Amino acid sequence: MEPARRDLAGPRESAILSALIEQAYRQLPIALVVSLINALILTGVLWGGIRKTTLLIWLACLVSVTAFRFLNLRAFSNPQRRGRVEDAVWRRNFVAGACAAGIVWGGAGIALFHPTSFTHQVFLAFVLGGMVAGGVPLLSPLNRAYPCFAIPIVLPITFSMLVLGDRVHVIMGLMILVFGIAMLSSYARVQRLFREATDMRLRLASSLAEGSALQEMLRLDELTRIGNRRCFEEQLGSEWKRADRNRGTLAVISADVDYFKAYNDRYGHPAGDRCLVGVAQAMASALQRPGDAAARIGGEEFAFVLPQTTVLGAEKVAERIRKAVWDLNLPHESSPIAERVTVSLGVASSDHASVASPADLIRASDAALYEAKRKGRNQVATVAP
Repeated sequence: MEPARRDLAGPRESAILSALIEQAYRQLPIALVVSLINALILTGVLWGGIRKTTLLIWLACLVSVTAFRFLNLRAFSNPQRRGRVEDAVWRRNFVAGACAAGIVWGGAGIALFHPTSFTHQVFLAFVLGGMVAGGVPLLSPLNRAYPCFAIPIVLPITFSMLVLGDRVHVIMGLMILVFGIAMLSSYARVQRLFREATDMRLRLASSLAEGSALQEMLRLDELTRIGNRRCFEEQLGSEWKRADRNRGTLAVISADVDYFKAYNDRYGHPAGDRCLVGVAQAMASALQRPGDAAARIGGEEFAFVLPQTTVLGAEKVAERIRKAVWDLNLPHESSPIAERVTVSLGVASSDHASVASPADLIRASDAALYEAKRKGRNQVATVAP
């Protein structure tokens, strides 16, 4: 049982990882913009208090790291390139970018730490604390990304405070350290929430897809893979309402394979099934509009729904269907009318005076089909005015 569970968990874990990677990269632009803005603000505030060369070198390092992360984001946003690279590589690149940014920001806790200006020290601690806190929701989707970012930031500024040794700076250093630990604890909870939410979302999407596929299967004829009676009735009801709303016309064609019982008796039921499959596909391919629907509603009985079609238009479609089956040239030596499989078709339209409901339309097309059979089969008949 354990190997089977691992096999089942593998694809799900892979899907969760892929979704978390996508979410992390989707949030990356916010992190890059905030990082640059805070860096510019910090540089402006410390300008004149810290050596300009040091400030510019630090800012250049941050811009370089941001550029690397931006290029990685741009590559991820390219569907073709993204498809050629494994998820593990994108995760590694994301974590590496977060780590590099954390190191540069952590470097500010030492390189930009003013030894005598308490105001500058507090402002620097405030900015670094803001970066640590802001990184929780932005970096939590991917494991290790946030710790690699936060720890290099917290430790240097804590060290700088503790080194000064006086009571106030020691307390501030310990407060920063406690704050960092609290943020790491929050990260663990947020990451778990991200993962659980992603897993639930994927499960829901999978359930919806399975439900949709099941509904589609329930509307398909198992043998011929065209619509079944349920599909036909749903389509007819929907198109009837639309035609009534728009004052349009709706046509229905009923069709039977001629002398199909004799075909089964001579060639056997497996051959009869193959015949129905071929006939169904030929008839469905004769429909040229996306809105037209073909269905198998019985053994050798078929029906077609033709929206926005007059009786004359439906007659042309029915003749095209009849010819498509004729052109299959399937042998039928037991047929008294031809040496190949043929179909008879009846046409009716909603613009007929006697048609006031979908049921009336079906009855009219069945009556026309009966007329086609009475006249000798292998032909199209239309309900009389």
